[in-house]
Amino acid sequence: MLTQFAVGRLEEQLDKYDEWADRFEDLPLYFMTFHGQQSIRTVIDTMQHAVYVYDICHVVIDNLQFMMGHEQLSTDRIAAQDYIVGAFRKFATDNSCHVTLVIHPRKEDDDKELQTASIFGSAKASQEADNVLILQDRKLVTGPGKRYLQVSKNRFDGDVGVFPLEFNKSSLTFSIPPKSKARLKKVKDDNGLVTKKPSSGKKGAVPQNSETCLGQAHHPYQPDPSKPSR
Repeated sequence: MLTQFAVGRLEEQLDKYDEWADRFEDLPLYFMTFHGQQSIRTVIDTMQHAVYVYDICHVVIDNLQFMMGHEQLSTDRIAAQDYIVGAFRKFATDNSCHVTLVIHPRKEDDDKELQTASIFGSAKASQEADNVLILQDRKLVTGPGKRYLQVSKNRFDGDVGVFPLEFNKSSLTFSIPPKSKARLKKVKDDNGLVTKKPSSGKKGAVPQNSETCLGQAHHPYQPDPSKPSR
């Protein structure tokens, strides 16, 4: 995580290790000291304590199957998973706290993409979730596979789609490939999100790598409503 935070290999820059370690300590990041199978009641109690004491607003559970362990082998495992998903949903609603739950998918054929129905267990996990993100890994025989993040459910505004991912070995992170960034920028231009690109030498110019959101009152190129549009 420290390598990812520094976006580079610190073992090759030992003189900068203390600086990045101090910055990492300042992050409002806390870890639950749980490993392996845990009781859902114990996990929920710990999460509620973290919200009350540290004002935590986002909890990541990685992962559901590992947390459940083998205690449910003698009972209905699907029903037990549904109960745990419902408990996390209730916690998120009652405490106004985001919960990201990692669930391994079912085994699918290598030539098939994962779908929402590929989530292990019943449909309750995808029904209770506000957003469903699927990490796709398409294996190719002729070369390295293609990985991308698919937004298959978005309860906020309904927009779904895919984001190609490229692994950066030096920083151990995934990011959007440069070509895909240029393609996304072109789509923004076509949709009118970026209406003008002034040269960097003029006063008040916006750098080319900056992004402007719609609806901002301080947009320097917001059209004058009193003038007729072309």
